[in-house]
Amino acid sequence: MRILLIAMPDTADYIDNITRLPNLALVSLAGNLQGHDVRVLDLVVHKPHLRQPIADVLKTFHPQIVGLSAMSFQFDTLLRVGRYIRSLDQNITIIAGGYHATLMARDESAGQWTDTLDYIVRGEGEETFRELIAAIEKNSSAFDGILGLSYRRAQQWIHNDERPLLDLMKINLPLRTARLEQDFFFGPWSMDVAETSRGCPFHCKFCSIMHMYGAVFRKFPIERIIADLQNIRAQGTRAVFFSDDNITYDIGHFHDICDAIIAKGLNDMIFVTQVTAAGIADNPDLVVKMEQANFKIAFVGFESMEPSALKGMRKPTSPEKNRRAAGLLRQHNIAIIAGCVVGYPDDDWDSVTRQYKMIKSLLPDSIYAQFLTPYPRTRVREELQDQSLITNNDFSRYDGFTCNIRTHHLSEQELFRCLKSLTLRKVFDPKLIYVNAFRKMFPLRFILTNSLKCVLDNIYNVLSAKQKIKRLDI
Repeated sequence: MRILLIAMPDTADYIDNITRLPNLALVSLAGNLQGHDVRVLDLVVHKPHLRQPIADVLKTFHPQIVGLSAMSFQFDTLLRVGRYIRSLDQNITIIAGGYHATLMARDESAGQWTDTLDYIVRGEGEETFRELIAAIEKNSSAFDGILGLSYRRAQQWIHNDERPLLDLMKINLPLRTARLEQDFFFGPWSMDVAETSRGCPFHCKFCSIMHMYGAVFRKFPIERIIADLQNIRAQGTRAVFFSDDNITYDIGHFHDICDAIIAKGLNDMIFVTQVTAAGIADNPDLVVKMEQANFKIAFVGFESMEPSALKGMRKPTSPEKNRRAAGLLRQHNIAIIAGCVVGYPDDDWDSVTRQYKMIKSLLPDSIYAQFLTPYPRTRVREELQDQSLITNNDFSRYDGFTCNIRTHHLSEQELFRCLKSLTLRKVFDPKLIYVNAFRKMFPLRFILTNSLKCVLDNIYNVLSAKQKIKRLDI
């Protein structure tokens, strides 16, 4: 069968200034659909102009099935893309998957999906999607045995039982050659995305990953990881982002990955990953291996330097571990993207300012500052709802950088202005500019990402306290 898989284009402005990453989940699906003609259309390459590339691929490829994947803040776009495809070809079968579809399939809001979607693949999709395609190809109407599937019967959704977590040893390598675009980057480097594990056993209140993978950590075999990296390098790609939920949970496995990268000579590539502060702080020998394997950038989820905030969010770190992790990464020439969250219920202007300054004191190369966001089915959403602190329930705004809450002391507009004013001041901080690894790695890109446009955008945010709405032609 001819199958078209489409990734949504929605990203936060902060991300757009630095990187454009491809969708990994869809090429993993493609790699597990052997015997079919599969193409992957990543709309992030085309935004904001989506209609023409969609129409073009429908006209030239003539897919029988379209699969759409989205996070929560992308799901409104997914529905609009689905409706546009319906307007062009009523005979195409449309299947949705990803985090939001998994989390919300049984919610009453899913009743609004019936005119657009035919099937919903919940959780990990490799086996469920493959079984569904096989049933459709046989023209079978017996879908009740496909675990992890929701399907329409007239205007009613039928939800099959959950599928157990997959055996990662049985998942084929991603089929990256199925992509219709290859224009992905981090700074000046061509970049792809890979994974070495799935899941995280921690229960941070703001995270919804456990609803996708359970509170379980599973690791891919080292041989498979290396084969995947070799495939990426063979395509001429220079850098790889490991998108693991918690790559530092199993330190021994991470050590083995670094050793294998070095042994196979793959450390001529550049590696970027996200890590926990505790995983780095407690394992200085791992950071030595990361440097040898050519890990150049680490996104670190510090989240806060306030013990009470870390405890309240069940974040397994401490201010001291945060400081130790930052020092180790700098010592071994690994650039730091510092993740932090503001907007805890008791935050006021002074506490947000204090937290941001303490994150700055770690001397990160970039600060990934987000507002506490009440993602669907998270503990933090329940708690914020109980305190009437959620100001907006439009999930299309839930990208982490749009403020959708207030605190007991700050309105939504005040909280937004507070963080944006701190972000603006950081651009002009001479100490952060002097030590900045990105300035040294790629000076032109550093200048561009701190350009007049970015500064003007921040000034607009501070003065108006208005949050921009992204426009797509769909």
